[in-house]
Amino acid sequence: MSPNNTLVDRNSSRTFFNHISSFAVSQILKNPASIDERVTDFCLAVLHETGAFPQKTTCPPTEILSSVQDANSVSEYAVREISAMFPMSISSSVSSLAVLYCSNSGCVEIFDKEILETVNSTSDDEPELLVSDSSYSGSSVPKAWKTAVVAPFLKAGKDPTQPENYRPISLLSTLILDKLNEHLAENKILCPEQFGFRKSLTTTHQRLRAVEYITSGFEEGECTGAVFLDVQKAFDRVWIQGLIHKLIRHKTPPHLLQLLKSYLEERKFAVKIGNSISEAKIMRSGIPQGGKISPVFYSPYVNDIPKTHKTLSGMYADDTAILAKNKNHKYTAAALNQRLAKLDDWFLRWKIAFNVNKTEAVYFAKDRRKHKSIVKNKNQTITWSQQAKYLGVILDEKLTCKNHITTIKTKFRAAPRKRFPLIARDSEINRKYKLLVYTAILRPIITYRCPIWGAAANSKIRMLEILENNIIRLICKAGWYMRNEDIRNAIKLISLKEFIKKISAKFYHNLDNIDNEAIQQLENYSPDPKSKRPRKILL
Repeated sequence: MSPNNTLVDRNSSRTFFNHISSFAVSQILKNPASIDERVTDFCLAVLHETGAFPQKTTCPPTEILSSVQDANSVSEYAVREISAMFPMSISSSVSSLAVLYCSNSGCVEIFDKEILETVNSTSDDEPELLVSDSSYSGSSVPKAWKTAVVAPFLKAGKDPTQPENYRPISLLSTLILDKLNEHLAENKILCPEQFGFRKSLTTTHQRLRAVEYITSGFEEGECTGAVFLDVQKAFDRVWIQGLIHKLIRHKTPPHLLQLLKSYLEERKFAVKIGNSISEAKIMRSGIPQGGKISPVFYSPYVNDIPKTHKTLSGMYADDTAILAKNKNHKYTAAALNQRLAKLDDWFLRWKIAFNVNKTEAVYFAKDRRKHKSIVKNKNQTITWSQQAKYLGVILDEKLTCKNHITTIKTKFRAAPRKRFPLIARDSEINRKYKLLVYTAILRPIITYRCPIWGAAANSKIRMLEILENNIIRLICKAGWYMRNEDIRNAIKLISLKEFIKKISAKFYHNLDNIDNEAIQQLENYSPDPKSKRPRKILL
């Protein structure tokens, strides 16, 4: 029924008010009413920036507008189809549909699941659970559900005084998402290189493609150049009419297309901080953020991204990587430049932009190359870096994983401090539950994405094992004379290296069951102890 358009405010109001500054002057604001209007104006400016791009499209604008206008007419057959798509009932819908809290001030959408369990008709304000299939039978979404109440989330490690470092989020419906995913999957519309929020595909699979491509080049004496694109405000700047045009080109059924069109158009948003809410503003461009449906809308929008046979593409929603390899570094750079030139034209046509200053490029080679060919975009040189963070893993130019493992060490050292009262030697908690804290919360910090970096040198893995041993000894209150191996045997806990190997073996075994052309093209080789390829971890 309804999209869940409300944001759960995870940031404490005190922390937010003390850090976010006025976006017009350099003074700290502590009045919620003042802050939300500033944030709203900034979000509005971002959403309207699409209009600054040249009005150049892949086909004449009149053709796009005509195709979008044709979608306005829905036959009676389509209306019946929509009703059949979404059979509604109270019992089957409460868990996934929105609650509209009706009071004198109007209807506001509520997300919190606890409210669904506690709200009742005897409360003072008499809230009502409005479950109706009128939106589907009428091929439109009610206007009340098109106003997203959002709150700004600070991006990790960013300056809290800068408005662009806050991510506005609203939680959306999953009902429309299910039907759109069904259409995309059944008709195999999305390109195989797009892994974003697709069944059985994760960021680890996309990283594996990149690492396998690079390490296979090492064995052939080839160097690999990789460009990791930073798309500016990808979801905020999606051209709605262009998206609808592409959905039409992908032969989206009329009944589903009309519902998607109604859902996307004439949307509004308001910023909420604490108990203060700003005036609602109209979204001229961009797709609603914060839910699973946003990247699914984005994927068909960029599905026709141009390719070249000399490069490898990797996409996870808006995270895009381009790789090329050759024994001659000049040919590697030439292939990347050719691909970037095609992308530049395509981005202009569809009102997408990537930030050259934040785009990273890494030259992967076994030996240190003193001379590297220039890679450019828009006559701006993309600087070669010694490392880049791609989908959560730091890839250095020799793929030693040294810096990534150092980052893991830092995170792991910080995590036990927050839970020290639970696992301390003087804690009265049963040892069984202390071990559960470690295996369920702390150990995943180390093993996350381990099928990619697990083949690192033993000296690197040993550093992580030392950290784990310290925690295990703390939990078990072990004396200095007790051996780590004896402690593990007593509590029946396998070593970290064995656990990483176990996870990796399961990951690589499941690759054969994934129905994706890009995954099936991965080489199924026998690991070599002397190689740097990821499957070395299986030895």
